[in-house]
Amino acid sequence: MLRASGVQWDLRKVDHYECYDELDWQIQWQRDGDSLARYLVRIGEMKESVRIVQQALKVIPGGPYENSEARRLNQGKNSEWNDFEYQFIGKKPSPTFKLPKQEHYVRVEATKGELGIFPMGDDSAFPWRWKIRPPGFINLQILPQLVKGMKLADIMTILGSIDITMGEVDR
Repeated sequence: MLRASGVQWDLRKVDHYECYDELDWQIQWQRDGDSLARYLVRIGEMKESVRIVQQALKVIPGGPYENSEARRLNQGKNSEWNDFEYQFIGKKPSPTFKLPKQEHYVRVEATKGELGIFPMGDDSAFPWRWKIRPPGFINLQILPQLVKGMKLADIMTILGSIDITMGEVDR
């Protein structure tokens, strides 16, 4: 929504996280702020994502890797990998860490905008409070201004260009 309104803002460039600084890619943006601009930004982002993935595949380090599931499938039905003790061999446990007694806010660039995660720790492995700020909820707040003065038939196009997910906006 923001990039289709003339603002060149992308958290991957602003916050310099992961390896995005090492890859060659451009922020996709348009000036007009209408449904066509949002569509063109979305198409441009898909093309740019393909470029990012192609570059990332070239810099993945080589070396041995473990694929227990492929090994099990290659040995057939009578493999020892089908026994009960090997049933969950591919499932790796998640790391457990304690959240300090403070507030945290982490933001990442999601497919529809900024995804914010706000945990409040209490010195345990489980947060005292956990709030997720989805981008669809924020994008939908501008809907009254977008449909003002528009024809009824245009509302579906506008809603489609916002690309809301009802699970995000049911608050």
